[in-house]
Amino acid sequence: MAPKTTPDAPTVQIIQEQLPVVGDNLLDLQLFRPGTGSRLLTARLEWETPAGEQRTVEHRLQVPQGRLVRYALPYRLEEVGIHRAALRLYDPELGTPIHTVEDLRLFARPAWELLGDRSYYTVENEIRFRLRRNRRGDTTIPVTVELRRGVEVLDRVDVNMVGQEVSGAFAAYALPEGRYWLAARWLAPVGGADSLAVVCEKFAPAAREVKIDLFSQSLLVDGEPFFPIGLYWLRAKDLGSMRRLHFNSGDYFYKLRGEEVASLMDVAAVEGMQILLELTEYARRKPEPDYRAIAALVKRYRQHPALLAWYLVDEPAETKMAPASALAIYELIRELDPYHPVYLVNNRSHTYAAYSDASDILAIDVYPIPNYPITQVGDYMQQARWTLLERKPVWLIAQAFGGVEHWARSPTASELRNMIYQGLVGGAKGVFFYRYCEEHERHIQPLALWREVQRLAAELAELEPVLLQEAHSLGAQSAGGGVEVAVKEYKRDFYVFAVNVAEEPRRLDLRLAGLPPMGRAEVLYGQAEAVPTLANGRLAAELGPLGTAVFRLQMAGI
Repeated sequence: MAPKTTPDAPTVQIIQEQLPVVGDNLLDLQLFRPGTGSRLLTARLEWETPAGEQRTVEHRLQVPQGRLVRYALPYRLEEVGIHRAALRLYDPELGTPIHTVEDLRLFARPAWELLGDRSYYTVENEIRFRLRRNRRGDTTIPVTVELRRGVEVLDRVDVNMVGQEVSGAFAAYALPEGRYWLAARWLAPVGGADSLAVVCEKFAPAAREVKIDLFSQSLLVDGEPFFPIGLYWLRAKDLGSMRRLHFNSGDYFYKLRGEEVASLMDVAAVEGMQILLELTEYARRKPEPDYRAIAALVKRYRQHPALLAWYLVDEPAETKMAPASALAIYELIRELDPYHPVYLVNNRSHTYAAYSDASDILAIDVYPIPNYPITQVGDYMQQARWTLLERKPVWLIAQAFGGVEHWARSPTASELRNMIYQGLVGGAKGVFFYRYCEEHERHIQPLALWREVQRLAAELAELEPVLLQEAHSLGAQSAGGGVEVAVKEYKRDFYVFAVNVAEEPRRLDLRLAGLPPMGRAEVLYGQAEAVPTLANGRLAAELGPLGTAVFRLQMAGI
């Protein structure tokens, strides 16, 4: 949203060189007022916390005229997550606003974060860890990280943190099964010693294991990286043809019962498809979940070779399921089957936090066409990842239907592609299309849209090894108005995923600071006009309305 100003207001630029953390922060402003003399202004920062509480802080600024001045306004955040804020400049004598910046978001992380590399361990040789401080500084900080079982210290690493992150590993293969702790201590420059601890669990090896790589938020299916490319509303008869179309996952959306589910699972195992196994019918729109039926289903299928994850519930807030009930189901599943993740779909962004403890994977179903801006997909992805603080995977369920209920039309092929790429740029670690439609249902999924679904599935399958990589920090930079990017590295090449969320052409202009010298850029996927240029350490290209592209950058001399 554009700032609101009065005719004599200063020009204001908010500079966020680093994201805020829980604790004390500074909001950097640059102000310029033409003319001579100086003027006293009041700067008021107002925000709503993730818990819905209102906060305000005010500062008096003496603003000279005729030159650019930078200010740092102190404020304090007490909670992680997205704080929705506004900055207002007032004339203190008149009490009237002269400049307002609305829709300002303060993305607050913990000051320190400790993370192990797996959702659980079985045959791994190591337990790897990362300790990160989310505020830049030049001070070297002594850090100790220990592997503990109860109060017993099994191993220890001492290291000096230079920069923002330290990493290491502990031997794990010979560890007996059980619960362990990663515990970190450090001597902070201000405030004395501090510490963090996280749980890591080791189980006996199982015939079927689906883990989460917590560093990249990618799935590991029997030890192999896996990017889900799925369809809703599949039947057993569809699985072979869908696998040949590059889909690797599916869901039947609680439309099957009893032995129909058994048949689907068995055919999926033969065809090499992975299935989200539904528990929704035992919990959705019920005063109390049917825990006995859920337990029986988990026991029946927990060793099935086609089981990808347990589908706890679809849209819990929509069906008035209490977060406590969702959490109780989650804990029951984890007790009976710790080897498969629990998956939950949520369509209401303001409830992401309420249900965040009830799943290992959050899927968001965002269907904006034609009622909402297409940018809602990227906005919801951002909110989901920030709510989870990137500690759990977020998957996108994309709108591949329309002309039914309150969706007056289906997306065009270019709109669907744009939504998929918003999800990928936003960090989606899996993509499902809602839904698979047969020929007699073309009124809600036109043939052109279904063909684009198939093209995207083939594209995602080819890009799978790249999509499974962690995002490069370069992707956090702005690529220009209306264009969003993500950067990933794979086999010494760099891949730039770009999406234009505007209805008119936009120019990608990405500064490649932090990358080695690039010698060549090519378009792997995207519009014909997206011809890239490399010059002066920048990648540039034109993207048409709602355009998308994937560029591969190769290092100079290769």
